[in-house]
Amino acid sequence: MAQLFVDCRFGLGGDMFLAALVDLGLDLEPLAQALGQVGISVALAAPEVRVHGLAGRRLFIDAPGAQPLRHLPEILHLVQGLPFSAEVRGRTASAFGRLAEVEARMHGIGVDEVHFHEVGAVDTLIDVAGAFYGLEALGVTRVTCSTLPWFGGTVECAHGTLPLPAPATLELMKGKPVTPTEFELEILTPTGALIIDQVVDEFVRGPAGLVRGVGRSFGSVDLGAGCGGLRLVLLDETHEPS
Repeated sequence: MAQLFVDCRFGLGGDMFLAALVDLGLDLEPLAQALGQVGISVALAAPEVRVHGLAGRRLFIDAPGAQPLRHLPEILHLVQGLPFSAEVRGRTASAFGRLAEVEARMHGIGVDEVHFHEVGAVDTLIDVAGAFYGLEALGVTRVTCSTLPWFGGTVECAHGTLPLPAPATLELMKGKPVTPTEFELEILTPTGALIIDQVVDEFVRGPAGLVRGVGRSFGSVDLGAGCGGLRLVLLDETHEPS
């Protein structure tokens, strides 16, 4: 059994979490095959890239064809068909239920009325289901995390110009420690915030234990030199010094 420390001081998107798991040794093929069994044809790759002299992974998703907008029951139907363990399916379903509650509260509508705009896209299903599949595949039983980065700026969406962090992201940040940054762009996405909300057991100053591996990933936005991307540190859960 292992512990995972999430160092997200330079931000986190759902795609970055999955890519960093690949850097730790996760095989993406079972995830692609599982999606195929519920009618979603997709090719997944997370090749190594270099950003400002640092090596890490970046996730690429090829899902041909337009995807329909989906409500929560339709998302849950897809999730229940995935050939994963009951725990992975259950955690994925709970995560989408949590996000539907947040979106419903933001827009003043019922949970089943929520249209999963960007959230209904295949890439978000991949990010969320992939996170739980990856944690199980790597034997992770406990997740700790750094403080979350606070950032400014605005974002354009279907509802107009919104301040950052986006409303859904900010709702998912409730009850979690934050640290201010100078970034004026979205470095923590709603999907990234959702993953943190659902997987983190404790926020700590740093990892403790025997380091087994480090996974690094980068998103599609270049944050500039000195920004080290997302780091996931895999550790033995208990370690007695010799």
